[in-house]
Amino acid sequence: MPAQLSQRKKRVLFVTDFYVEEMLSGVVEHARETGWDLIANMRFHGRFPSEKTADGIIGTATDQRVGNWLKSWNIPIVQMYSAPLGLPYPLVDSDSAATGRVGAQHLLDLGHVHFAFYWLMPAAETDVMRQAFETAILGACRTMHRLDFPAAHPDRDLDDIPREARLEWLARQLAALPKPVAVMGDDDRRALELLAACELAGLSVPGDVAILGCENRHIELGISPLPISSVDLNHRRIGREAAELLETMMHGTSAPAPRLSVPPLGVVARQSTATFVSDSAGITAALLHLRERYYEPVRLSELARLAGMSERVFESEFKRCVGRSARAEMQRVRLACASRLLRDTDLKLDAIAAESGFGTAKRLCGVFAQSHGTTPTVWRQEVRSARSGFAPSL
Repeated sequence: MPAQLSQRKKRVLFVTDFYVEEMLSGVVEHARETGWDLIANMRFHGRFPSEKTADGIIGTATDQRVGNWLKSWNIPIVQMYSAPLGLPYPLVDSDSAATGRVGAQHLLDLGHVHFAFYWLMPAAETDVMRQAFETAILGACRTMHRLDFPAAHPDRDLDDIPREARLEWLARQLAALPKPVAVMGDDDRRALELLAACELAGLSVPGDVAILGCENRHIELGISPLPISSVDLNHRRIGREAAELLETMMHGTSAPAPRLSVPPLGVVARQSTATFVSDSAGITAALLHLRERYYEPVRLSELARLAGMSERVFESEFKRCVGRSARAEMQRVRLACASRLLRDTDLKLDAIAAESGFGTAKRLCGVFAQSHGTTPTVWRQEVRSARSGFAPSL
């Protein structure tokens, strides 16, 4: 091959009928680093690229129009987000089972007894997420409810049901559930509907209903009048991994598996789950104070006073209601903060120790090693290394 051709930029077409900006951002990162000629105009107008030649295609395909267009190309193609059409191209998507487990654990930490999962449309990914969520809830010996809109409307075209009718149905379902209840929606749009239905039913959030969304989309969450907690699916990483996979395929290497899963980053906690449920108002008040002020020195005597109890009684009641001692809960919350900062920022250990309430890097390292069996620095490197790869899902 002539030298001038070997140095030609690879032309990659971005084709989409379900555009997720964060995913495209991950693709763009790779394109910039490797010098792709990335054509991403379809996201503006919905028309297919006019280019007649390309080295690869990356994007989303959820309707047959896009699927048929892709079939006309005989070049490497990688899908992102979902694959309802059964196209013969590798898919990079979120780990739905891990997402369900992460969401369940976040809601379990709120102390609830009753839980529910809400979804609007039947989909394989949703089923996997819901099943993982239910397994975690039932495994903790809690009560599980389903807000199954498809099953409630078996003879209807779900797309033709007006949003107002859907909210009225959802408000009735929520009103009938035992309270308080913690509910996860299969994406952030469902979380917005849960919030609107709670308002329609006269239910408080998070007092009566704690709401957890999924995907952590800035637009949907920005619309909400109440900050909504959401599972961050790491869309940017999905886009990045899809681009890196396409790069290898354009060099002649086959995909390692038909589906590649990227684990979620975790829950971004906001006001919609800023609650705790117990049969003791005093313990609830003390725990919420602890979780809100974990970065400050918090004395056991101060928590006992907030609970209206002696220290001895408080320690016993706290462990009964929460399942761990107040000191253990404080350490858990601080470790969660430190882990999040290690994972998502480049802050030095001294700054992370200050932000998370450990005070000094030495104290942080000691507690972290006891909990994780390694140092914060090594853990940070391992997590970032894991995030840069993906897990095949056969």
